[in-house]
Amino acid sequence: MTTPGGASRVVLDRRTRVLRRGGVVRVLGGDPVTLVTPSPAVAALLDGGAIPTGTTAGAALARALTDRGMAHPEVGGPDARVLTTVAVVIPVHDDADGVAAVVDALGSELARGLRVVVVDDGSTVPLAAPFRHTQPPPAQPPPTQPPPTLPPPACAVRVVRHDDPRGPAAARNTGTAVALSGGADVVVYLDADVIPEPGWLEPLLTHLDDPRVAAVAPRIVAAAPGRFWVRGYETARSALDMGHEPARVRPRTRVAYVPSAALAVRPDRLPPAPDGSGRGPFDERLRVAEDVDLCWRTDRAGALIRYEPSSRVAHRHRTTVAPLLVRRAFYGTGAAPLADRHGAAVAPAVAAPWSLAVALGFWSGTPVGLLVAAGASARAWSRTRALTGDDRAAAGLVLRGSVASVRQLPEALLRPYWPLTALALLSTAHSRSPVARGLRRRVAAAAVAEGLWHWWAAREPGRAPVDEPLGHVILHRLDDLAYGVGVWRSAWAARSVGALRPELKR
Repeated sequence: MTTPGGASRVVLDRRTRVLRRGGVVRVLGGDPVTLVTPSPAVAALLDGGAIPTGTTAGAALARALTDRGMAHPEVGGPDARVLTTVAVVIPVHDDADGVAAVVDALGSELARGLRVVVVDDGSTVPLAAPFRHTQPPPAQPPPTQPPPTLPPPACAVRVVRHDDPRGPAAARNTGTAVALSGGADVVVYLDADVIPEPGWLEPLLTHLDDPRVAAVAPRIVAAAPGRFWVRGYETARSALDMGHEPARVRPRTRVAYVPSAALAVRPDRLPPAPDGSGRGPFDERLRVAEDVDLCWRTDRAGALIRYEPSSRVAHRHRTTVAPLLVRRAFYGTGAAPLADRHGAAVAPAVAAPWSLAVALGFWSGTPVGLLVAAGASARAWSRTRALTGDDRAAAGLVLRGSVASVRQLPEALLRPYWPLTALALLSTAHSRSPVARGLRRRVAAAAVAEGLWHWWAAREPGRAPVDEPLGHVILHRLDDLAYGVGVWRSAWAARSVGALRPELKR
């Protein structure tokens, strides 16, 4: 039995609950929520909140929980391993300074045998090789410290070029092929606008020691954190930052995908691209969302993808409004191609009948609506209690689902469906009827409330939000408008409403 992430123990996710009743121990959690009932002998391993993997029983329980997102491998340790079978691939178009900065930051890894493949994707001025580690060593290092890292040999960094821009997917495929031909087993994709932080690589490689893991992503944080306006918003809620908690990456979960701006993979465990090119794992027909497509194809093929926030790389976030919104709209244009490939996984809103009743009843603001919401919640609690056998656990699940549905409704109306919301508001703009006035008030209240929730939920436990609320709410609303524009553009280009179709679950 292999241990998850090669770790000596795994730690329960903070949302996981160990239920004990009548001598039976069950574990409730994961994403989506599942219930696991270990044998009494194995259940004893749950007493400490962390499960050692040194025994066959411990490894089996750890595997069962981590594969369901109910626990996460505890990884880390000193950066000591030789890196001769690890290659970093940097796709780049017109950013030679960024590539030089990335190579400079990889000085210690290059000294341990890491190789770098730079793929110049049709830059206006061809990139010159080699890039050098330019940070000067200290003049007189203390005798107790190791000698300063020397510049890597020129052969450690190789540049290959596409004469014309072919897109990031093609650039990464080219870099992957070059890395594999050079003997690499592990490929780490780093964009030219990220800088790895110290200790970033070892946690990723430890996860890849698990033969079931095909890819693992670090957390992408702000290179220049801020508190106000765009800098503050990007620090708190960058589209590349998947948060402070580890996760198994799967569609329709808390971490549905990870960006390829920083991603470590075992190429031999990834599914081939469906474009038929055979050149690498990325679908070269996609100029956007190629990383989402890779994540979802890998999950469908049965391999695991993990998100490991203890590994961090810093990203040069955008600092003005226009570039931020242009980029968000660009991300939105990936919706239709993803819907064509992955169907309902792209649905902009997913709800069960009971949760939809809760959301509609709550936002109606009427006594009847609130009564309907309460009744739907009570019925859901009764059914969940019958499954879990635990009143508190059932109440917690229903509360979490209710809150999520109450938030999802305005989120959907103000993000992918905002043109429809705007049309409804415009059609009632001059109406003085109670229904029209109520609609306007509720949309305004939802826009503010959902924005404040978005601001507050970005904080780490025990800490205040990193940015101020007013600018965050304004930028969040603009962010949603821009993304929605991209989604509708993609739907129009594809002549398909697949990316706009919600899903109602049982």
